[in-house]
Order: sequence, then structure tokens, then C-alpha cells
Amino acid sequence: MRSTRDFLTGIITGVVIGILTAPRSGKETRDKLTEEASKHTGDLKDQWEKGVSQVKEGLEQAKSQVNQYTDKAKDQFNQYKDQAQTALNKDKVKDQYNNKVDELADDAQSGIEDAQSSIKFN
Repeated sequence: MRSTRDFLTGIITGVVIGILTAPRSGKETRDKLTEEASKHTGDLKDQWEKGVSQVKEGLEQAKSQVNQYTDKAKDQFNQYKDQAQTALNKDKVKDQYNNKVDELADDAQSGIEDAQSSIKFN
């Protein structure tokens, strides 16, 4: 921003000094001023368009990077979610297995007790 302001100040200063020191009539000076203003207006328009173009490119790059980071975060979230779900499922299967083992052990103990009582003489 500062360099643009310095550039414009330099142009204006140079034009003013050139006009004031040139040995021309009033009409020639006005025509020269109009010509210089038109020329520099075109330069300023070109610089403005370049600046706008650069800002647009920067914005597009920023959007692209944000989308990349968002996609990466979503992928990591899904990965962690899947890992948590797998661990939860393992715990459920482990609990079911242990419950079944306890149930079978209880059934076996009950069967042993029944067998012992049927073998004993009264």
C-alpha cells in the first residue's frame, strides 16, 4: 500500500515539475496535462486490475487450502471414530464371551453336583 502511494506521489510530482518548467502556452499546458492524466489513469487501471487479480488468486488458494485441511480433518475424525467403534465392539464381544464361559461353568458345576448326588448312597 505504501509503495503504491509513493509511486503515485512520484508521478504527480514529476508531472507538476515538468509542466511548471516547460515553456508552453496555457492551451498546450492544458493539453499536455490532459494527455499525461489519461496516460497515468491507464497505468493506474492496469495496476488496479493486477492487484484485484492477485487478491482473487490469493483468495482461491486460501479456499483450496482450507478445503484440503477440512478434508484431512474429516478423514482423521472418521479414522478415530472407526478405531473407537472397533475397540467398543471388542469389549462387547469380550463381555459376551466371558458371560458365556461363566454360564457354561455354572451349568457344568450344576451337572457335577447332580452327578454326585445321584452316585451317593443314601
